[in-house]
Amino acid sequence: MFSISFVNQGVTFDATGGFLSEACAQAGFPLNLVCGGRGTCGKCRVVIERGGVREEVLACREVIQSDMSVYLTDEQLSRSASIMTEGHSSQRVQLAPAISKKCATRQELLPEHCGAYLTAPDIQVLRKFSRLIADEEISQITFVQYLNEIIDVEPGDTTDQMYGGAVDIGTTSVVFYGYDLRTGKLLHTESALNGQITRGADVISRILHTRQDPSGLSELQDRICQTINDLLDGVEARIPGFCAHLYHMVLCGNSTMQHLFLGLDPSGLSADPFVNVTARPVSLPAGQTGLHMPAAGRVQFLPLLGGFVGADTASVLLSLPQDSKRCMMVDLGTNGEIAVGGSGSYQVASTACGPALEGGNIACGMRGTNGAIEKISLRDDRIHLQIIGDTDPVGLCGSAIIDAIAELRRVEVIDITGRLLPADEFRSLHPDSALVRHLGKTPEGSNCFFFVEGEQPIYLDQHDVRQIQLAKSSIYSGCITLLEQAGMTPEDVTAFYLAGAFGNYIDVDNALFIGLLPPVPRDRIISVGNGAGQGVQLCLLDHQQLSRCRTLPQGVEHVELATSPKFMEEYIMNMNFPR
Repeated sequence: MFSISFVNQGVTFDATGGFLSEACAQAGFPLNLVCGGRGTCGKCRVVIERGGVREEVLACREVIQSDMSVYLTDEQLSRSASIMTEGHSSQRVQLAPAISKKCATRQELLPEHCGAYLTAPDIQVLRKFSRLIADEEISQITFVQYLNEIIDVEPGDTTDQMYGGAVDIGTTSVVFYGYDLRTGKLLHTESALNGQITRGADVISRILHTRQDPSGLSELQDRICQTINDLLDGVEARIPGFCAHLYHMVLCGNSTMQHLFLGLDPSGLSADPFVNVTARPVSLPAGQTGLHMPAAGRVQFLPLLGGFVGADTASVLLSLPQDSKRCMMVDLGTNGEIAVGGSGSYQVASTACGPALEGGNIACGMRGTNGAIEKISLRDDRIHLQIIGDTDPVGLCGSAIIDAIAELRRVEVIDITGRLLPADEFRSLHPDSALVRHLGKTPEGSNCFFFVEGEQPIYLDQHDVRQIQLAKSSIYSGCITLLEQAGMTPEDVTAFYLAGAFGNYIDVDNALFIGLLPPVPRDRIISVGNGAGQGVQLCLLDHQQLSRCRTLPQGVEHVELATSPKFMEEYIMNMNFPR
C-alpha cells in the first residue's frame, strides 16, 4: 500500500499500485485523459515529489511504486466546465406526463364482501400494498401510476411530491433537468463532466477500453451511473425528498453512451458494419440501474437512429419546428451528427470530427473552464482576448480555436493549404505588420503563433491547424454529401440549425469563413443551444411527445459516410481552407 498525498487539495489517498491517473480518479480528482490513457496527448502531465525529488510525469503512464506527493492545479481537474444546458425550441409544451399519483382513504379502498383490493398489478406492488393496508395506523395510500399501470404505492398522501428527470448524456458532459411533474416547473438543472472521460475523450477510446479490459464495460457503466447519481444528489440537497419521489427519468445520448449506460457491449460499433445491439427505445425499472430513485420508477432511453447517430440526435429533431421539409441540423461536438429533411422525414449521418473542436489534441487546448480563452480577434495588428472567469488565461477552448484559425487565415499567417508561415516568410509578405513578433517556434521546432507569451505561453502550432483541418473537412463534407443525397444544395436549405454547446458558442461567421459549415445564407443559420436536452425534456413532460419520438426512426434514413465515395472525395477536396 502506497500513500499518495494530494498537496494542493489537502487529501491523502492509499493506493495499491497501478497508474497514477487511476489513483487520481479514485481519490476524486479525475484528470483530462484526452487520449484515453495511451500517453500521447500529454494532458495529464503533473508534478510529483518522491524521495525528495520533484519531476513532471504523465499520470496515465506513471506506475505507483512508492509513496509520493502530487501537486494538482485547479486547471488540471476535469470536474468543472462551462456546460451548455439551455436549449431553444419552438415546440409548445403540453403538460401530460406519463407519471400520475392518486390518493385514496382506507374506506374508499375497501372492496365489496369477499372482494379484492387490486386487480393484478406487479407482484412487488401487491406485496408492498399488503403491508400498508394491514397497518391500521395508515389512513391513506397513494398510488403511483405510469400511464395506466400502478407501479408503486406510498403511505399517506404524497400527491404533492411527483418529480421527473430528463438527462442528456454527452460524451463530454452530462446535464440533468429536474421537474415538478404536477406543474411542469423546472426545479433545478445540474451538470457535470461525464465520469467516463478518464478513459478517453472520444467514444472510440471508450469502446477500445471495454474490449481491452475485462472489467472495462462494467467500469464505464458504473462511471456514468455515478455521474448521474452525483447530479441527483445535488438536486436532493436543494429539494429534500426529490429522489424519493422521482418516478420517471428519460435519457438521451449517442449510440455509445446508450450502450455504456445500459451495460451493453459496444463492440459492434467498433468496426464495419457499425451495428447497435438495439436501436429501439429501452424502458426498464429504476431498480435495475442503480440510480438514486425508487426501484419501481421508470427509466427510459430514447431510440437510436442508426450507426453512431443516437438518441441525442432523435431528441434534437423532436425539438425542431415540424413545418419545414428542407431544413438541416448539425450537432457539433466530439462527434458531429447531421440531419437533412423535415416534417418527420430525415436523412441522418454521423461524422467523427474528434476532440479538437472541444480543445482536445490541441497543444494549448482545454475545455471551457475558468481561464480558457473563449474569443479571439486580431484588430489593428493587436491581439484581443476574452477569457472565461475574467482571470489569467490558461489555454484555448474550442470557440477560441475557431476564432484563431479564422483570424490567422484572414491576415495570411495561415495560407490556403493550412501551412502556418514562419516569421521570415510572413515578414516578406507583410513587412509592416506588427504580428510578426508573435510568430515563433515550439520547443519541438514547429511553427507557431503566440497569443500569450511568458512562462506559460499559449499558442497555436502547425499540428493544431492540421487537427482543425481534419475536423472541419469532416463536418463540411458530411453536410455536402447528405445534401446531395437529399437532392439539395446549401442554397435550398430554408433553416440551418446548429445544436450543441460548441455550435452555440462559436462565431458562426468564422465557422463559415474557414469552411467548417457549408455556405448556407447567414440569416438562415440558427443556434438552438442544447437541442438534445430540450427534446428529452419534451418527452418527460408530455407522453405524446415520447410516443412521437418512438416513431421518429420510421421516417429516418441512415447514411453511412464511411463507405460513401462521395464523402471521401469531398473530404479530400475540402481539406484546404476556402479562398
